[in-house]
Amino acid sequence: MRYPYHAADERARREKNRFVWLSRAPFLIAALCGGASLVALKLLGFDQVYITGTACAIIVAYWAIVAAAPMLRIREDQLGDNCYYLGFLFTLASLAYALYQFGGTGDVDQIVANFGLALGSTITGILLRVLINQARRDVLETEQDARMAMAEAVVRLRTNIDDAVLALGSFCRSVQQVTAEQIGVAAKETTAVLEQSVVRVGDTSQAAMQQIDAAFAEFHEHASRINATTAQTAVAMGHMLAAIDSATTAIRELDDSLRGTIERDRRR
Repeated sequence: MRYPYHAADERARREKNRFVWLSRAPFLIAALCGGASLVALKLLGFDQVYITGTACAIIVAYWAIVAAAPMLRIREDQLGDNCYYLGFLFTLASLAYALYQFGGTGDVDQIVANFGLALGSTITGILLRVLINQARRDVLETEQDARMAMAEAVVRLRTNIDDAVLALGSFCRSVQQVTAEQIGVAAKETTAVLEQSVVRVGDTSQAAMQQIDAAFAEFHEHASRINATTAQTAVAMGHMLAAIDSATTAIRELDDSLRGTIERDRRR
């Protein structure tokens, strides 16, 4: 499977490689320059004590520069190994020059003296290596501290989650209680309003029924009066009709008598 090319990743890789080579450069510079300076001091005839001091100073200066410069910084165990290797290389360089002199002069005492003083650079490198390794934190200790910190963070997280759950439960219970109280108050108020409405509707209905009953009673009374008046009117009309019949009969009799009278008068 081919991954897509990213210019930023390529630049980051090149930048990382550049810093890796830059961090390795001080060791090479210290080894070459230190070895050349030691040979130069021997050629100039300086005492071995000064030469050994110069070698130790170069080793200490390499450690200080690499430890202080962020761009040159490497792992602590690698820094300790490099200090040891520098001391060992300086010792070998000093011994190589001593053996070279021994081939020309054959003086064994000078070789032994140079060898004893040359071991000072190796001792300095070993001392720095031990100090650096003792000062740096162990990987297992770091892992154990990280595990303990992670466990403490998990415990704190669990405590916070438990507190949040308890707070949420308390909030839910409070909301339920407040909601139940509000519902109860609303139900009571609604019941009271309904009861008042029912009472008002009952009173209004009762008053309306009373008015209707009164109207019906008044209508019944008026109807009774009308019936009585109608009956009296009918009786009066009957009497009047009887009187009219009697008057009609009397008028007819009178008319007949008048006609008879008139007929008799004519006959005479």
